[in-house]
Amino acid sequence: MTNSTTKVYDEALQERVRKYMKDTGLSQNKLAPRIGMSGASLSNYMNCKMDGSVEGIESRLREFLQQESEAAAVQVQVAPYKLDETYKPTSISEDVYQSIRYAQINRTLVMLHGDAGAGKTKAAVKYYRDNPQSTIYIRLDPSMSGLAGVGELLGAALDIPAVSSSKQMWQAIRARLRGTNKVIIVDEAQLLKRAPMDELRILPDEDEVNEVPGNGVVLIGNSELYERVKKGKITTQAYTRIGLQRAYSTMRLTNEDVKLLFPMFSGEEQSKELKLIASVCRSQHSIRTAKHIVKNAIRNEDISYEGLRAAAASTPVGRI
Repeated sequence: MTNSTTKVYDEALQERVRKYMKDTGLSQNKLAPRIGMSGASLSNYMNCKMDGSVEGIESRLREFLQQESEAAAVQVQVAPYKLDETYKPTSISEDVYQSIRYAQINRTLVMLHGDAGAGKTKAAVKYYRDNPQSTIYIRLDPSMSGLAGVGELLGAALDIPAVSSSKQMWQAIRARLRGTNKVIIVDEAQLLKRAPMDELRILPDEDEVNEVPGNGVVLIGNSELYERVKKGKITTQAYTRIGLQRAYSTMRLTNEDVKLLFPMFSGEEQSKELKLIASVCRSQHSIRTAKHIVKNAIRNEDISYEGLRAAAASTPVGRI
């Protein structure tokens, strides 16, 4: 233990934190928010210069490291089955990827909608990571779906300094995008209010006076998004500007798609298990629930047909 101005620090815990940062490649400033503290507070603790409670921050750190250790153990257990969360080129996700490319090249408005858990977001994130210099990706939540919220998210993604009004922010966004080939991807777009939709729908428009092309915009969401736009519940002008719309249903997943997602069932001897998992993927429960079932089965150390049935009982699917 180290004592600094009557404060006692757990050196073993500090060493565990250093090792965690080294193993994960996280800096103190990136690690601190995950624990619920500022970078300065974590730095002061690691350098034995705390003004506040040492016990409080050490309690947070122990809890965080314990949770991370347990999560890592789960990943080790799952790893042999190759059930990871990386991008898989299924028929749906590949179509989403190419549709985003279409929006960027043709500088048009594209609407991609359908079942949750079908792979739309995975494909969008993959496209962003493959094309980081020419892609802006934002994901909405209910508190950031109005004019100010969407403007704030886009402004941050475009490195635009804070301004005093939404009007100024959207003017700055249009100015920053002008003449570039950037494509804007808005995920969870069914949350969009009318005002930001009006702003987004005009971004693909060409500046005919100066002959400057617009920018591709991709709206990704559930089917509520398309229905609202189609029926004019958001804005009728958005519907007429759609250059491409694609509807995705997990019912259309092929067996090859399911094998990509669940490679442990790709052999002929696992055809019964594959059929069961494919039926869940194609149902209202979607791929996400199928993954929960397989993870439960792995935890139970039984991914046989009967093991999967038992694992399904503890999910919304129930006993199959």
